[in-house]
Amino acid sequence: MEPKKTSKKEAKNTKEADDRVMKDVVAPPRERMAAKDLFPGNSKLPDIKALREHLLKEGRLEEKVYLEVVRRAKDMLRNEPNVLHLKVPITVCGDIHGQFFDLDRLFGGEYGGDPNTSTYLFLGDYVDRGCFSTEVVIYLFCMKLCFGKSFSMLRGNHECRQLTAHFNFKDECLYKYSETVYDAVMEAFDCLPLAAVVTSGEGENEQSFFCVHGGLSPDITSIVEIDDIHRFKETPRDGPMCDLLWSDPCDDDKKAAQEDSDSEEATETDWFSYNQTRQCSYLYGVEAVKQFLEENNVTSIIRAHEAQGEGFKIHMREGGAAPKVITIFSAPNYCDIYGNKGAILRLSDGALGIKQFREVPHPYYLPNFMDVFEWSLPFVAEKVTDMLAAVIECPSDEEEEDSQAKKSLQARGGLLKKKVMAVSKILRMFRVLREERENLASLKQLTPNKKIPLGLLRQGPAAIRRAINGFDAAKKADLPNDAHPATKPPTKAQRRRSRRFSRSGRSGSGIMHKTQRSNSELAIMIGENLQFDAKTSAPTSPTPESTKANERKM
Repeated sequence: MEPKKTSKKEAKNTKEADDRVMKDVVAPPRERMAAKDLFPGNSKLPDIKALREHLLKEGRLEEKVYLEVVRRAKDMLRNEPNVLHLKVPITVCGDIHGQFFDLDRLFGGEYGGDPNTSTYLFLGDYVDRGCFSTEVVIYLFCMKLCFGKSFSMLRGNHECRQLTAHFNFKDECLYKYSETVYDAVMEAFDCLPLAAVVTSGEGENEQSFFCVHGGLSPDITSIVEIDDIHRFKETPRDGPMCDLLWSDPCDDDKKAAQEDSDSEEATETDWFSYNQTRQCSYLYGVEAVKQFLEENNVTSIIRAHEAQGEGFKIHMREGGAAPKVITIFSAPNYCDIYGNKGAILRLSDGALGIKQFREVPHPYYLPNFMDVFEWSLPFVAEKVTDMLAAVIECPSDEEEEDSQAKKSLQARGGLLKKKVMAVSKILRMFRVLREERENLASLKQLTPNKKIPLGLLRQGPAAIRRAINGFDAAKKADLPNDAHPATKPPTKAQRRRSRRFSRSGRSGSGIMHKTQRSNSELAIMIGENLQFDAKTSAPTSPTPESTKANERKM
């Protein structure tokens, strides 16, 4: 059958439709990617290069093709154990959160490197918050199909039905594809492994790193116990599987403040205490971490789960030894408002390096995929209020001529004045809505109910800008979104104690573990500016040449 020929009129209409005001912005593909384009020549492996080019142009896939990729990836993930065992060199990446264009930059040679020649481990949270989660999912799943064991993906707390429905991934699937695609992706997420152990060196020089999305659980003392968890299900509200994805390390700054106050809470955070911010799971302290590292002969815990201004954070460091916990966050300018850097971690024999990167421009979507009519409502409301104000403020000719009416108007002046003031207040609010619509749209994405905080409009434009100005302000506004959406009061056991790590522990036995011996042998490089001598573990100042080189990279 001969392909249908395009008429001159159709070609002209297509050219006019693709003619854009901004010539450097490429028009999105008019057709969805078919199986013959993703799997050329009936190949079993997807064409990553063709897929990348298509997605960068905001192209989409035919639904049956998308579902086929998800099905194959699910089958591959289902056959992997709960805990992956990997070798260095490897690049570890944190949260992505639907930021496809930043993910594409991450794979660049200057940062993570070509997946054809590099090994990758992703720590979860691929979807939600950003507007390109469907692109992130299909791209990473195709990578998994192509590179197999050299491309590993773990589960994060957002890879569940409850959070993806609460945030925007489900809405995105319905907007770009269908609920069938959403359900298929959720089933694939149920198959993601829970943790990984990355090993470097051999014999006495062997070092291991425990990689997980959130952190530790009081129900897990040995990494082997994680293999006993039944993971092929929705993330539970509590228990060891929930803790691996939801727990956080105790904040070093807050712990120092608690110790200064001599409160009982300070000793609680050395072990496990209820995670008030998340409204589920636990905070784990330095003693709990020490015991876990020694019990499992592990050097450090590498995790994601928390936005960081510099893209990473070093926790629980003692002197020049290796940090006990490292947080990596790979979504720069999170939610298009945080202004933070993204970072990835590169592990090799005897060295750990952190690479930072900034966000790249991306196509704009209206918040929560709203339509233009909904977006224009503040403009319409402002004009209607203008007309209402004019009607109330403008007196009629009869009132001006009739003195009796004037006296009556004065008698009712207080009531009329209140009405005018109320309309004027509404008018000012709608004007603020119109003038600050982009900042308000960004702020609404940070609030759990997608509404503007009460009283903020009355405070004016300056207050709105302060609410989203800088990393700390954005993180404070976004704090309610860190909590589990199905909140319930914590139990007494959650508030007061751990269940399997006792305070007596075994860390005071005086035995020298291999973990303690190898900590001082780990060289750490952060952006090539902070270096540690492998022999003495003493920090050394960066040279001017290395500092300038790093500034050029940044």
